[in-house]
Amino acid sequence: MAWRLANALVDLRNEVNIRWPSRDRASDGTIGDAAHASRSSDHNPWVKDALGVGVVRALDVDVDGIDSGWLAEYLRQRGRNGDLRLTGGGYVILNRRITNNDFSGWHAYTGSNPHTSHLHVSFSRTRYDDRGSWGIAGGGPGPTPPSGRPTLKAGSTGPAVTELQSFLNRVYPAYSKLAVDGVFGAKTTAVVKEFQRRTGLAADGIVGPQTWTKLGFR
Repeated sequence: MAWRLANALVDLRNEVNIRWPSRDRASDGTIGDAAHASRSSDHNPWVKDALGVGVVRALDVDVDGIDSGWLAEYLRQRGRNGDLRLTGGGYVILNRRITNNDFSGWHAYTGSNPHTSHLHVSFSRTRYDDRGSWGIAGGGPGPTPPSGRPTLKAGSTGPAVTELQSFLNRVYPAYSKLAVDGVFGAKTTAVVKEFQRRTGLAADGIVGPQTWTKLGFR
């Protein structure tokens, strides 16, 4: 079957490469492998263009060497603001979280691949060939601390800790079985350190701006 890459995908990949020229590409991907062949994955060219050529509308970007948490949230916000290259069938997946259909936020992703080694972007089913800047290559808005998120660590208490514990239990059930009690104790510290290790952060058990961003909170 003849196939090609969506123009929006090519443009985004080019800008990611310009912004992070030394990034790892080992987990990058476009056209689906054998694991994708049995389902309607956007890595497969099941959408056809006007000439009948299949279009691959999914991009995987290795998380090593980039700020994946920032990039995922940046793309979500573009979708929320009506970027036609994403709306109408597009979505973003990272660290067991997937964007809502309208890009209004995130919810737990329960697929077999947790998407911890790469960020997945699917593009619109109709506007996948729209061209234009993604605002990434030239630097764009840099990563910023999540608004209103306090730094949490051992001994912290309150609603922010409860929210963190609930989120970790919901999205990382394989290793997070915390009591949702609003107390940042030894078990919460251990789970936070495990998350930090898995996402390339310093495993200090402190939930500051970098950890909040990796968790996908803004």
